[in-house]
Amino acid sequence: MSLFGEKCARCGHRRREVSDDAPNCAACQEEIRVKLQAANEALRNCPIDGSRMTKEVAHVIVIDRCPTCHGVWLDSGELDKIKDEVAAKTITAMLPTAPFAAG
Repeated sequence: MSLFGEKCARCGHRRREVSDDAPNCAACQEEIRVKLQAANEALRNCPIDGSRMTKEVAHVIVIDRCPTCHGVWLDSGELDKIKDEVAAKTITAMLPTAPFAAG
């Protein structure tokens, strides 16, 4: 392992965390945890047309999606997680990418 850590086995970013003998970044570890949690949840019926909805993981959010009417439902607190992630990415994008040169 180098000073900067190994590359994440899933996304390729350099990280120091190791899980299951393979290097994984914290974001990938959280996504794996959410996918396992979603797999254990019962599928729900669409409140619009009664079809069995599917579960999809978008980052760390589990989305219930109806394959018939294409409606999307979020559980309590998930919309706030989406808003927080968008705000964090917006702030990060506004930061300078290189240090200011001394003049």
